[in-house]
Amino acid sequence: MRKYKLFIGYRLLGEFSGIWEAKNFAAESGMSGIFSHERENYRDSWYEPKKQEKNGNKD
Repeated sequence: MRKYKLFIGYRLLGEFSGIWEAKNFAAESGMSGIFSHERENYRDSWYEPKKQEKNGNKD
């Protein structure tokens, strides 16, 4: 079975057996930017925003 290659920019982050596995990794990675995953005859890209820290302190 062919795997999906996950990139941020041109940097390969890993290979995953499914689309959602790759998307979950991107969401939980703590990185922000344009992620893309591809395999033969398929490609998808999306922007993952920087995560806001949940802070109980009030300014």
